[in-house]
Amino acid sequence: MDIVGIEHFHGDSEYDAMRRFVIHIVDDDESFRLSLLRLFAAKNIQAVGYATLAEFEQADLHAAPGCVLLDICMPDGDGLQLFERLAGDELTTPVIFVSAYADIPISVRVMKSGALDILVKPVPSERLLDAVHHARRIAMQRYAARSQIRDLLERYGTLTARERAVFAAVAEGKLNKQVAVEVGACERTIKSERARMMKKLRLTRIVDLVRAAEAVGLKLSFNHGSTTTERQQ
Repeated sequence: MDIVGIEHFHGDSEYDAMRRFVIHIVDDDESFRLSLLRLFAAKNIQAVGYATLAEFEQADLHAAPGCVLLDICMPDGDGLQLFERLAGDELTTPVIFVSAYADIPISVRVMKSGALDILVKPVPSERLLDAVHHARRIAMQRYAARSQIRDLLERYGTLTARERAVFAAVAEGKLNKQVAVEVGACERTIKSERARMMKKLRLTRIVDLVRAAEAVGLKLSFNHGSTTTERQQ
């Protein structure tokens, strides 16, 4: 593994996230890989190089916002097959393929699989940097959205069982008196628990509560109550 310009920052601010952005370069061509590392170092962009897919699979792509420059033909496997497997696991990190063997069928398959772009070697530096800057904008948006969901799940985890029931019922548009009947409590108690639940989740509007319910995995029903496939933190 080759590492250039990697520093560790903490905090969830957009500035910190931007500084922690890292490019993962997966290519067995050492001269090409090192030339990219030097290019990104000159542009003050953090980058890590991997000579094999096995090395890359050890990387934590969720630790910081980033993107992947991935070769297709690797000595220990097919980069496209690896990407398709990762994409099936809800990969949020943008992937750009960089290969000397990008014929039309492969290019079509790459784009259909959800990759951001495919570049053919030798890649002009400006073309590569443009693709990376585009990937960074997308990565920052996805990272921010993922961070918001993670924070919401942490707050959701602080709710009591009763507060979760109230949360689901209110998200379905039920009135306090209806919720009271469902959970077997008086309306005044439900009103109090509803206010406490909203405070814990840091929500003020019903529309935001409905979105939060969807984000944590609640499947709302306006006829038969709610079922849940709650997200895991």
